Amino acid sequence: MAFKSYASGILGMNARNLLYLNRYNSGANKHFADDKIFTKRFLQSRNIGVAKLFHVIKHHRDLTPQFFEALPDKFVLKPNRGFAGGGIMVITEKQGPNWLTASGRVIDPEHLFLQCVDILEGKYSISGVHDDVIFEEVLEPHTDFRVLTQVGLSDVRVIVFNKVPIMAMLRVPTAESDGKANMELGAIGMGIDIGSGKTTGAAIKGKTGTHFIRRLPNGEPAAGFQIPYWEDILLDCAKIQQYTKIGFLGVDLVITKTGVKVLEINARPGLKIQIANKIPLRRRLEKISDLKVLSAEDGVKVAKKLFSEKLVQPSDFHQKPIIGIKEHVMLNTESPQRLIAQISLGAQENIIDSALVEKGFTVGDITIGEKRLKIPFTRKTIKEDYDMVISAKYLKDFYIDPNKKLEKEASEVFASVENKVLKNLDEKLCELDAQIKILSQINPQNLQEQKELFFAHKNYNPRFIYREFNIDTDYFRKELKRFPKLNHPLFPLYEKKIIELRDKIEMLAARDTNEFQDFSQKVYGKVSRHLYQQAVEFVQQKRRRMKPDTSEELDLKKAMEVLQEFLDVHSLKNWRMKILEDSVADIQVTKKESILLKKGATFQKNRLQALLIHEIGTHVFRFENGKRQPLRIFERGTAGYLQTEEGLAVYNQNALGLTLGDKAIKSALLVIAIYMGEKMGFADLFQYLRTTYRLDDEMTWSVCIKVKRGYGDTNQKGTFTKDKVYFAGNLDVEKYLKKGKIEDLYVGKIAIEDLPYMEFVEGLKKPMFLLGGKSKG
Repeated sequence: MAFKSYASGILGMNARNLLYLNRYNSGANKHFADDKIFTKRFLQSRNIGVAKLFHVIKHHRDLTPQFFEALPDKFVLKPNRGFAGGGIMVITEKQGPNWLTASGRVIDPEHLFLQCVDILEGKYSISGVHDDVIFEEVLEPHTDFRVLTQVGLSDVRVIVFNKVPIMAMLRVPTAESDGKANMELGAIGMGIDIGSGKTTGAAIKGKTGTHFIRRLPNGEPAAGFQIPYWEDILLDCAKIQQYTKIGFLGVDLVITKTGVKVLEINARPGLKIQIANKIPLRRRLEKISDLKVLSAEDGVKVAKKLFSEKLVQPSDFHQKPIIGIKEHVMLNTESPQRLIAQISLGAQENIIDSALVEKGFTVGDITIGEKRLKIPFTRKTIKEDYDMVISAKYLKDFYIDPNKKLEKEASEVFASVENKVLKNLDEKLCELDAQIKILSQINPQNLQEQKELFFAHKNYNPRFIYREFNIDTDYFRKELKRFPKLNHPLFPLYEKKIIELRDKIEMLAARDTNEFQDFSQKVYGKVSRHLYQQAVEFVQQKRRRMKPDTSEELDLKKAMEVLQEFLDVHSLKNWRMKILEDSVADIQVTKKESILLKKGATFQKNRLQALLIHEIGTHVFRFENGKRQPLRIFERGTAGYLQTEEGLAVYNQNALGLTLGDKAIKSALLVIAIYMGEKMGFADLFQYLRTTYRLDDEMTWSVCIKVKRGYGDTNQKGTFTKDKVYFAGNLDVEKYLKKGKIEDLYVGKIAIEDLPYMEFVEGLKKPMFLLGGKSKG
């Protein structure tokens, strides 16, 4: 079907302005997006990749000969508040006193000077008034893009609305566009399938208008090119809208050799993206306008489900359940009731026996035929052999078969229903759990800066800055209250998890307040006087016979090779390593199959061996085993699972018998620091630990950071108690293993106290990944 036939769904400029820009983008939003310098720093502080900034010129007087002589050989010159690609110059080489652009043009110093003057005088700015000149790094394109063009830097434009990336295109520069990714100047626009990240076709502006093309000028097909890092691109774009709160947003980014870098954000994105995709934008906007999208991650899921080219096969649709004229029904009250319903084809209202519910009951939450729905009821006395009447007009999602008999026993029916409801509860609860990323909210953003200040002035109490708190706490509270109580032997697992998630949300909301420690203790537990004394005794005993770790020191590259070999041996090819610029820990694993490593970190060989067992042999193995189980809670973790998991990790690394130096007592030191940190600020705690336990500065800093994160002013008394789980958990594991088997602890991410529930899990699988040899994966 021709693109023109979709005319009613195409978004025009006037409709864009009236329906979306004026409604969803405030003046402040537009000002925010227009300021490229502010935007760059804002995104960088939230771990979104951007090009490195070299210089910002604000005044004519700064354009001195000395300034131009000091410029690097490669740079991008652009206006701070420019639009439509105007004023941008990409310099790729220095030749004597002159420079070369990406398209091969020679630029002499006078030309460069005049370009800067034009920018300062507002020639390219949106408002036409004074602007700033930006000099930033030239980004090197990912090698995959060499097949498309040898000129300039291709970029990706993504339109985001309601946290959902709804349309994307790849803009490929040409010689005609002077190496710029601007369709007006002659660049090629290629549509991208949101679901797969593959190009679907291309369009280019010619002398007689825009034309659709099947092949690029170099002969490459326009469809089928895979955009690298597509998952990262979608998530970054959704996060940017969540952070900036710009309702109708365009994000321009490039894919480089080192990952995704955002060029700019646009509060007035153009509409040629519709042409590149041959898809009207307005229909997609209308489709998601009323959705409640909680997070960036949810937005990506919605986008891939709604806007993928993959056709849904008929087998993907579920048949409507078949019910008879009498059916078993579960009334989902605080104490669920198992009832019999009469299904009436002629009734106009739903009736429930007044003896079953209290006065004021008007809406019933029921489960019928494994579906849950809320319908209105009228209370009346029923003297028949059923408890309620349900009108067929409220059951449009069911087929009603008058010949179907009420054959099954109620217990059998409700066991099936409860299993179905439990599955739904499991899925929904785990989705909520995945959206609560505690460490991203607790880890300081300015860690290195504050570290330098502290070591220059040991009496200084660091002041930490955290990412903007962007969790909708009211939504989470409401969602957690909606979960029904079930008469199921596994429900206590979920009840405890609901309480834990509620406490986690309250803890994050209380960040940098006096209540933060209280909620932290609810989530992770309190360090008692007895546990503190056990930790002190442990350190004293270990110190008497402890030796320093003198094993070989490995740089990050060598450490990654060792890690990769361990992953390969255990058939964990789906796990990937990523390097972080700054991190509280040298190594950590995520539930997104990533191993995060701190840039510049070094590892003693013994310590690396211990970390292999701790991070992969425990955390990754339990996660992989949990993924195989029939319920997701064993992948995400039951309430309090972390104490068992970290305790098992410490137990496993201790079993190696390696010399680890002070690392061998770190779990106990964290307990001591949490206990003493309730009475001390950061500087006092640092001095106390270093002096009392004869620690070096790096170890002491590491311990203090872990227990004081979550506070802005670390002179405040109080601690983040999470890291007590290592020492306390090790004690729990040692006690359990006197009678139990270590294999039991590898069934998934489960707390020791929850192991008795395993007998009620239908389809429970034995652990595939275990220490002590090559895993079965």
